[in-house]
Amino acid sequence: MSAQAQALAAAPLHFNNRRDLPLHRLPFIGPVRGRTQFSFWAVPRTGGYAGGNEVGRGLARIYLKYLKQHGRPEGLGALQWIVLDMIGPAAASALTPEQSALRGQVVGFFSELDAWLEVAVCDLEGGLDAQSDKALLALVNAGLRSDECSEEGES
Repeated sequence: MSAQAQALAAAPLHFNNRRDLPLHRLPFIGPVRGRTQFSFWAVPRTGGYAGGNEVGRGLARIYLKYLKQHGRPEGLGALQWIVLDMIGPAAASALTPEQSALRGQVVGFFSELDAWLEVAVCDLEGGLDAQSDKALLALVNAGLRSDECSEEGES
């Protein structure tokens, strides 16, 4: 494990309750080295496949709870920006026409899903509130610390 990965692994995620915007308070949104703007996926890439799966599931539930509580201010969700930052930031000026098309498809696809998810979390019962934010964050941080190196797809 590189020194940078070890440093990130040592720092658990936390809610950033002092930030002005509720969206920016989510534990996976924050500064990353080499960027002037917040990343919508500032999550250490640790824990192996199984740990990563737990991290993703826990952070997804935290995002759904955020949607239920705050909705999509001004009709703008964040799911598309989360996905773009998961796959890696790229300067728009450096994209090929194919990459630009894919980026547009990602934004359109996940923006539409975000709108429907907002409605679903507000109108459907699915046990979303069964776990507290604190419990979900503990699950996420346990996944980040997991050192299981199982093969991808074996969950």
